[in-house]
Amino acid sequence: GQSDNKFTAHIRLLIIITTGRKGKDVVFYFLFLSICLFAVSLSLSTGLFGVSIFFILMSSLIGFLPYIYLRFRLKSLQLQGSYEAENLLSELTNMYKISDFNMISAIDKTIGTIKNSPLSKKALFILSLKIKEYRSKEELQSAIDFFVAAFGTEWATLLGMSIFESIANGNNVSVSLDEILSNLKQIKDSIEKDKRANYEAFTMVKFVIPIIYVLSVFISVKYFGFTLGKFFYYQFYTGLGIKFFITIIVLLVISFWSMYILSKPKFDF
Repeated sequence: GQSDNKFTAHIRLLIIITTGRKGKDVVFYFLFLSICLFAVSLSLSTGLFGVSIFFILMSSLIGFLPYIYLRFRLKSLQLQGSYEAENLLSELTNMYKISDFNMISAIDKTIGTIKNSPLSKKALFILSLKIKEYRSKEELQSAIDFFVAAFGTEWATLLGMSIFESIANGNNVSVSLDEILSNLKQIKDSIEKDKRANYEAFTMVKFVIPIIYVLSVFISVKYFGFTLGKFFYYQFYTGLGIKFFITIIVLLVISFWSMYILSKPKFDF
């Protein structure tokens, strides 16, 4: 209804795809958690170090953590699901032909027979429930959009269009399905190569950042006359040291997350 504006609908979709929770109040709880995290971290940092722009920004970042987590989880699921493409397409195409080009029946059969593709199975199951009770083309489109969003890929968009075409207009889409499948088979080798190259880069970055921190301790002690005790005192008992340390941790987490997402390319055109 009107209450679900774009923002609310976006958060609700994220929560449903990533956690499966559907309740009416999930968006409220999500926002409540985000605001609580922001308020608690801001009051703690203000109590310890006084008011500063740095800690307001850090508290905002902490408030955004639930959203960042959902986005990261969605990316991970889409990444995982994208590799089920070939399996899903070949199974669905076979079942579509066996079912005399009846897409709804093909989807139900695929749910029963598909192996080693948990995300596809779940997405198809939800789609199957929704397409049995749709009352308009808009409702059908929205059910298919949800299915496509679970993968977030070009091939899923094309598959969604074929499913819509078949169910809404009764058209035979076996040629389209075969085409998507043959395109997926063609890109397999190049994806494997990208995967290896990205993994090597990820392995390097994993070690670089901790080494830089250890080096900074070593240089401070060796060349600036710090003792270890003095270094850690400045690091953890002065405002500037703590800011520096928090910045390092945040950058570390961001680079790990980014590298995790980038180290394995999405299986897509």
